[in-house]
Amino acid sequence: MDLTKDGLLSSKVADGVVIIGFTRGGIRDEREILKTLESLGRYVESKNELRIILDLENVEYMTSAGIGRLVGLLKKARAHGTTLKLCSLQEPIAELFDVLRLTTIFEVHRSVTEAVTSFKAKSESKKR
Repeated sequence: MDLTKDGLLSSKVADGVVIIGFTRGGIRDEREILKTLESLGRYVESKNELRIILDLENVEYMTSAGIGRLVGLLKKARAHGTTLKLCSLQEPIAELFDVLRLTTIFEVHRSVTEAVTSFKAKSESKKR
């Protein structure tokens, strides 16, 4: 499944981690966000045991419907043995995550680099 076909997402692999991000900045259109998260959900269902980072740096706005899709995406990921981490949340979305206590169910990092490093740290601690 090609996540990048609609041009809204980009993906790359670094250290065995799939990094998925939105290609353009300032995304505020809820329909685009929902459609994209739905596509991402199908991608997660088509694979097993992935390590995914969803980079939300270019997303400036998210409604409760978008948050609901993110939670649904996390559930699908867990059902398929996939680890999903979020990073680079814009201030309004980060505040919303804090208020809704979503940081208790999502692992959120400040940057892609920090999120990738967190995967490395986890696999190193398992080796011990």
